[in-house]
Amino acid sequence: MSFSGKGEVILVIDDEECIRDSCCQVLTKAGYRVQTAVNGEVGLAKAGEIGPDLALIDLDMPGASGLQVMDRLSEISPGTIRIVVTGNTSIDLEKEVMHKRRAQTCLTKPFSLEQLKQVVRDVLDNRDQLKEKEGSHGS
Repeated sequence: MSFSGKGEVILVIDDEECIRDSCCQVLTKAGYRVQTAVNGEVGLAKAGEIGPDLALIDLDMPGASGLQVMDRLSEISPGTIRIVVTGNTSIDLEKEVMHKRRAQTCLTKPFSLEQLKQVVRDVLDNRDQLKEKEGSHGS
């Protein structure tokens, strides 16, 4: 069995139980510590408690939308890397979440569990480079 994770904490925020469960299972098997949240409000509360390394955020949820979650997450847990999960393939939406909301990448539903593992692994492996890049553009 391959153990590729380093114990990083991943928070999966999605109102679809099957997505949460699938993501949790595959990422746990890959060696990550995974927490899940049924909606944006619960996700923000958990993010405040655990300060996850990475959050998978569904954009289309009842209550707090994924965009609202991303805005609040910047205040609650600024070091958390954000990956957006969406069924919407709009170019404008992608620009919004990638540039204005500083998501690292978008995963378009439906996605394969292998694709999920690869994206999470790549993003976490490259986070030191991301921090350096953001630091050079910062204050």
